[in-house]
Amino acid sequence: MPTELVAETLLTLSIQERKVLILNHALLIDVTHIADEDLHTAYKYGKIISSIAPAYFQYQIAQDNQNLSIIELDIQSELISSKTDKFADNFIEWLKADFQKKSAILEHHPNPRNLFELCGAKLLVTSNSVTRSLSTKMGVLWEEIANISPYVIIPEFEFGIKITGIDIILFSEEQVKFAQLKTLKGTLTGSQVPRAKHELSIHQNPLFIAAFNLGDWTFNDSKIPRIAGKVFWEKIHMDYNLIENHVRNMLQKIDKAFTELAAK
Repeated sequence: MPTELVAETLLTLSIQERKVLILNHALLIDVTHIADEDLHTAYKYGKIISSIAPAYFQYQIAQDNQNLSIIELDIQSELISSKTDKFADNFIEWLKADFQKKSAILEHHPNPRNLFELCGAKLLVTSNSVTRSLSTKMGVLWEEIANISPYVIIPEFEFGIKITGIDIILFSEEQVKFAQLKTLKGTLTGSQVPRAKHELSIHQNPLFIAAFNLGDWTFNDSKIPRIAGKVFWEKIHMDYNLIENHVRNMLQKIDKAFTELAAK
């Protein structure tokens, strides 16, 4: 018989122990009405977390109120800065390694794989992989910044589990909401949208989020709300201007390092 699954129990456990307990209780969830077998586990996890999330959020919020609250802008700024600074430093280290690798290819590769390698265009050889890698890695950064808020649960960080199609769970307007979190309004391609709708629709209170209010929406569904930029961050009591400023500084630092490496 699995240990009782309540927020008070989970909070005393390690992340690995929380994962085991959730997995045990997930076995008891009926999924016969979910046609897509690939989403059975996601549905089970969603139902389990929905049952304990209100109390879990209340605990996080109470703890935040008792301690140095992230609602205080100076504290929030410091926490955001620590994450963006770390991201920039790690990415610049990756950049250096990537440039060394590409330089070696240009100098020693007897069989160029594309026109840029053939012509020895180091910056062009590197730029595509750099922007692609940066965009991918930043997706996790938005989750880490959002996780500063006591109004957010990142299942992977908190419980050691991944819920297919769900990046973030938030507590807003007295509701627990299951959401996908992307960088821009147009991050999803047209072919990715149907899958995203399907993944979100199996959960109560689904939500589609863009971290920044940039570009045009590619996601559209009459039953799944979408929010972007400041509207999202304010829902979890985070200051959007602080986030934008720290991200700007981070990207300018990375851009400067990229320029210097390209000039060598």
